[in-house]
Amino acid sequence: MTINQAAELRVKWKQRAHLSPCEHLNLELEWDDVGPSRGIYTCIICGEPVAHKSQESVSN
Repeated sequence: MTINQAAELRVKWKQRAHLSPCEHLNLELEWDDVGPSRGIYTCIICGEPVAHKSQESVSN
């Protein structure tokens, strides 16, 4: 998922009628528009960043 896709998901999530919290059950590694991973896992439902890979994992 790209940074822009995550931002679009966050906007759509905040516009919905019911405001129940997201459980962040489905995560995807976020990429910038050029391609390299930023090491952030983002919820594919609401677009919120949820977890960050350690720097050691990112460099490998």
